Formats: sequence, structure tokens, C-alpha cells
Amino acid sequence: MTPDLNLPPITASSPRTGPSSPSESASAVALELLRPIAAATLAPGESARAEVLDSKAQAGQFEVLLRLAKAGSPPAEISVLSRQSLEPGSTATVQSVSPTRLLAVFDATLGQPAAQRTISSLDPQLFPQGSVVQARIVDSQPLQNAGEQARFAILARILQGPASGTLLNLDSLRPATPGSLLTAVVADNGSLQVTSTSEQIRQLDLLQGMRTSLQAQASAEPMLRMLDKLAALPDLPPLLQASMRQVLAHVATPEHLSSTAGVAQAIRQSGLFLEASLQQLQQALRSPAASTGSTSPANAEPAPVGQLPPLARLLPLLSSLATPPGTEPLPGADFKASLMTLLITLQQQLPPDAGKALSLPPGPWQQALAVRPGLFPLPSRAVQALTDAPDLGSLLRLTAALLSRIQHHQFQSMGQTQTFTDGSSQTVWQLDVPLRDGQQFTQVQMRIQRDQQAPDKHKAEQTPQWEIRLAFNLEHLGPLQAVARLYKGRVSSEFWAEQAGTLQLVNNELGQLRDRLLTRGLEIGELSVHRGSPPQPRQAVQQRWIDEVT
Repeated sequence: MTPDLNLPPITASSPRTGPSSPSESASAVALELLRPIAAATLAPGESARAEVLDSKAQAGQFEVLLRLAKAGSPPAEISVLSRQSLEPGSTATVQSVSPTRLLAVFDATLGQPAAQRTISSLDPQLFPQGSVVQARIVDSQPLQNAGEQARFAILARILQGPASGTLLNLDSLRPATPGSLLTAVVADNGSLQVTSTSEQIRQLDLLQGMRTSLQAQASAEPMLRMLDKLAALPDLPPLLQASMRQVLAHVATPEHLSSTAGVAQAIRQSGLFLEASLQQLQQALRSPAASTGSTSPANAEPAPVGQLPPLARLLPLLSSLATPPGTEPLPGADFKASLMTLLITLQQQLPPDAGKALSLPPGPWQQALAVRPGLFPLPSRAVQALTDAPDLGSLLRLTAALLSRIQHHQFQSMGQTQTFTDGSSQTVWQLDVPLRDGQQFTQVQMRIQRDQQAPDKHKAEQTPQWEIRLAFNLEHLGPLQAVARLYKGRVSSEFWAEQAGTLQLVNNELGQLRDRLLTRGLEIGELSVHRGSPPQPRQAVQQRWIDEVT
């Protein structure tokens, strides 16, 4: 990630310095409002930052359009009369003297074009924390006497917003190419957090992936119910039956999830880490044992050195590595690999044009869709119409929808995982764990967040802070979410439910939960139950996702 751009005044040796302070060249102008200003916009005696948008001569005066920017409020445009011509793009601090009068103190000499004004700091009222600054690089020169670490003085022209046309004096650890575009986010300390071109492309790709996968996804329950019915049919091809049983083998049971090892295995095999395991699988396939091992097809030819087998052969091998609950899985053995194998096998059994209808038909959603990082839990989709008459075509579409759901969890995890400029980091894993309780199928949505502080030379190791969120939607309990936080051996937990009866049930079990946590050697913080849904996950995001309109 590109380092921050600081905004201190550039050294006196630099020829590109602006006014030493706004007060030295400030000019006060009395303005008459065309309409009484609303108290919600600017109360008497209150001040705000303003930008001149337009100025027109009218009967010996000038009608001026101002855009007010007040902290905590959206920008507002007002019309005023002035005895002087005001340069469009100039900025000022305005104060409400009365409901019909304003006093404006301009930051630079009136009449000085915006292109000639140079600033070395951003006004927090015009550029609040988190706002985006776009500028064009004008010049970049190394700073003299910058110490051992090279630094560069950069001059950039702001392209939009309250100070459009103004020149910015910047101090950076890296040079910039004149003519290039700079996109940055204002940080809390007044510096600019730069989003590189590659990072912008990555964010756009993630956003597009999130949008596509969210629209196409469906949960595991309908697919697993149909799969369980079809797998019992006696006249299916053996390869298809094997692929179906392989998917069902990944579905956990309550007994399996009652142990630490069982939960860890369910998370590893959820499909979230399939791509991350490909390197291990590649090494396993290239080893001599992989060419002669029992897991490989009898007629399989070893792949050339440096090349993996084709995907159609690789996926069945992946799914064949799956192991039953309670045993250690091999690299690449997970739920997503088995689903992809089933998808390919179904396509081979169906007519050639069956693959054209992989997407589910339009159906209602339980809540509005929102494409953004941090969406948890994922909304459910009504697909009951496909489960009335089980057939391979419906199973194909439900399998593709479940794969889209796993992909959306992967995009969500990538979009929220990042390392910040101070060395701290946030890592997020978001996934589903399919669950079978008797003849009923469900899933547990899980979100794990680890916040790691910046390295400290005075401490050998920094203790991370953990947050785990679980979301259930059980038939007899309704929607239920649990939020647990762990830091330095101290754990606290919240339970949120929509049904009053569920709250009472959970509250009755808090004592037993406290005792079990104590036996684990943990210090207990607050244990509580609440009605409704918990607040959205806390994210220390220092990057700005590109707006979808852009």
C-alpha cells in the first residue's frame, strides 16, 4: 500500500509555497441573504465553511451562490447578495450575524484565481475524515536535508469538491509522476491515505464479485434436502451417487460440533479455504506418492512437471480426499470441492443445454439486498418451488446457487481483511457450516474477526482481539445470533433473538455457560441477552470502497 501523504508546510527553500497563513490575506465581506436562512442550516452566531459556486452581476450588486459545509450536516446551497464580485471556487468561513445577514472571511485575496491558491493543510469542515480527495499531480521534487529517509515535495491540483482548482503542497515518502491522478482518503490525523490504482482495481473486482454472487446465491438447506432425497434413488449412475454421498459426508452433526477438533475441521472444510489449499495440493500431486497413491484413478497419467491436471480431473481428486468427521482432512478436501465435482457430474448426466439454466428463477428475498463489505448474516432466499418435485435439473441450479453463496463469503472475507499503515491489521473469515440434525438440515453462519495491534518494540508479542459471530435460524427458535469477544483471556458474550420465548430459554442457560467457560480457565465478562438483532460488525476500515456509481 502506498504510504500516507502528509500535509505540513513545505520547507522555505521550496519555491511553491502559498500564503503563510490565511489571516495574512483574508478579506471580510458582508453578505445579504435573498431568503432568511433556516436555523437548521446555520443558527445565529454559528459558523461554517463555504465555497463560491457562482457569481453574477445584478443591478449594481452580485448574486452569489454559496455551498455551505458544516460538520455533521450535509452540504447546503444558499443564494446571497454581495457588493463585491466573488471568484467562483474561492473559499471562506461564514458566520450568521442575523437571519438575513452573513459575514464571510475569505481565505485568500478576492479575485485571486483558484488555480493560483496553494494550501498546506485541509480544512476539516470542508474535508472531514473519510472524505475522498482527487487531485492531478503537477510536480514532484526531492526534499533537501530530509534525513536518511528520502522524502518528496509534491504539488497537486484538487479536481473536485469545495476547493476545486486549489494547489496542494504534499510531503511523501515516494515520488509521483506529473500528470497522474491521485485518489486519497482523509485520515483522522489530517494525512491522506492513498488508494493505489491496483488497489482500486482490486476493490472494483471484489465489489463486482460480491454483487454477482449475492444475486445468484441460495442457502444450503434446500439443496441438501433435495440431495438427500435423490441420493436414495437406486437407478442413478454410480459416479453421480458417489458425488452425492461425498457432499453429504461434509455435513456436520451436533455431536461433531460439540468438540473443539470437530469445529476446527468443519471450518477448514467449509469451502472458504479451497483456493488457499491449492498450493499444498499441487505439492502433493507432484510428489512421487501422488502418482501411485490409492486416491488417484487407476488409469490417471501423471501430470507434466510444473503443470497440474485439467480441472475436470482435478476436482474429482479433490473431493475424493474428503474424510469423515473426526479424522484429519488432507489438503484440498472440503465442501466447495465436493460441490464443484457434483456440479460437473450433474452437467455430464443432463442434456447439453442444461448448463444454460444454472441460475435460479427470480424469487423474493426476506430483506433488501445491500452490496457492501461486512454484510452478516446473509439474507435467505425463497426457493421452495424447486423442492416440490426433486429432479437433477433443480439440483443442478441449487448446487450452483450454493457455490455462489460460498464465493460470496470468500469475497466478504477478502473485502474486510486488510493491513493498515500503522502496522495493525484486521482479518475476517466469513463462512457457513452445514448441519444435519436427524432428518433436518440447517446451517450455522459464522464470522470470525481478529484485530492485531501494530508491532511494539517494547512488547515481544501483541495479543490479538477476537470477535466471533454466529447466526442461526432454527425452526422452533427463530432467528438467533451470538456475539462473543475474547481479549487477554477475558470473554464476554451477547445473545440476540427475535422471539421472547427464545430469549427466556437462552437466559436460563447463561449460568451453565458461565460455569463451562470458567472450567476452561477464562475470565468472564458480561453475559447478556437482547431482543432483536445486534449492531453491525465493528470494522476499523481505513480504506474507502469505490462507490458503485463510479
